[in-house]
Amino acid sequence: MAHDLVVFVPGVMGSVLRDGDGRDVWNLSLGAGGRLATGIERFFERLALPPGLGNEAPDGRYVLTPAGLLREPRIYPGLLPHVAYRELARHLGELAEGRVAVFPYDWRLSNRHSAALLKEFVGRELQRWREERRAAGDDEEPRVVFVCHSMGGLVTRYYLEVLGGRDTARSLVTIGTPYSGAVKAVRILTGTLSGRKLLGIGTRLREALVTAARTMPSVHQLLPTYQCVTDHVAGTRLDAVPLPDLDSAMVDDAFAFRRELDKALHRNTAEDLLASRPAPYRVFASGGKGEPTDVALSLSAGSLTYADRFGDKDHWQGDGTVPCLSATPPEWEDGARVDWFRLGHTALPNDALLHRQLYDRYEALDHRPYQMLGTGFGIDVPEAGHRGDRHRRRP
Repeated sequence: MAHDLVVFVPGVMGSVLRDGDGRDVWNLSLGAGGRLATGIERFFERLALPPGLGNEAPDGRYVLTPAGLLREPRIYPGLLPHVAYRELARHLGELAEGRVAVFPYDWRLSNRHSAALLKEFVGRELQRWREERRAAGDDEEPRVVFVCHSMGGLVTRYYLEVLGGRDTARSLVTIGTPYSGAVKAVRILTGTLSGRKLLGIGTRLREALVTAARTMPSVHQLLPTYQCVTDHVAGTRLDAVPLPDLDSAMVDDAFAFRRELDKALHRNTAEDLLASRPAPYRVFASGGKGEPTDVALSLSAGSLTYADRFGDKDHWQGDGTVPCLSATPPEWEDGARVDWFRLGHTALPNDALLHRQLYDRYEALDHRPYQMLGTGFGIDVPEAGHRGDRHRRRP
C-alpha cells in the first residue's frame, strides 16, 4: 500500500563502518590507495574479528560502528567489490519524506546477530511511521516493504521467518540475494583468487584479506549450500566435502544457519496452509544473468578448480557473483518468476529499470477491484460492402 514503510537492507560491505575515532576503517577506494602500499597488514587486521565470536557482537578494539549506507564506490579486492548505492539512494530519496528507513549494519558479523538488530530497528521505525500516518489521518495500519540487496536478503529472511517478523511485512523484495550461497565465497575463504595480482600488491594483499575474511561469520554464511562439488567421493555439497584450511566449526555453523532458516520457512508455510490463511507477505526476486559466474568447484588432484557452467550448458548462469539458482527463493520450483536482468551483481540495485519495478512493489496495487467482471464490450468492424462508411456492431 502507498502508506507502507520501505526498509532497505544493504548487502555485504554495503554499510560504512567507523572506528571509535570516527575513521572510515575499510575505505579502499582509489583515493585511499596510499594506505595500501604501507601498513597493509594493520589495515586488514582492523577488519578482523576475534576467534570464536559466533553470533555475538565483538568488544574492545574489534568494535566498528555502522555509519550509514555506502554511497561512493569502494574496493575490497576479491571480496565482492562494491560500486555502492548512489543511484538507489537517489531513487529512495524520491519517496515521501519519512517513508524510507535504511538499516546499516556491521556486515562482518553473523547474519543471526544482524537479524536481531534488524528486529529492533523495524520495531522502532514502524512505530514512528505508524504514528506519523495516524497524525496525517490514515486509518489503515502500515506494514513494511523490505527491499534487500545480496546478503541483506538473508538477514531479513531470518528476521521474518525465525525471529517472528512475518506479520510486520507486506512484501520482501530481494535483489541478487544468494539464498543458496555463492561459490565466490569459497574463493575468498581459501585464497584461490584466480592468481590475480590484486592492485599490484599480489601475495601480501591476498593473504591479508583472506586472513580477515576467515574471521567473519557472515562470509562463511555465504558458502554455497546447493550441490556445487564435482568429482568427489564424499559427495556434492560442502557440508560433506571438507575444504582445505577452513575452520570446520565456522563452516558447520554456516550450514546450520541455512538449515535453521529453511526449517522455519517450511514450518511457517505449513502452519499457514493448515489454518487456510495466505502467507502474510509476498516475495519478489530479481537477479542477474549472463555474466561469468563461478557455479561449481572441483577438488580433484588435491587442488581447487572452478567452473562457470553446469555440465554442457553453453551460457553463463549468474551475475558474476550469485548463480541464478541461488538468486531464486528456495520455495519457488524454478527461476521463471524471477525478474532477470543482464547485469552484474553490484550494478543490479542501481539500475533504472529495476527502480521502476520497485514502485509497483511499494504500492502493492491490488488489481482485482478494477477487473469489472460481467460488463459488456463493443467492437467497431468496417462494413465491407459500404465504401467510406462504418456500421457499429455490438455483441
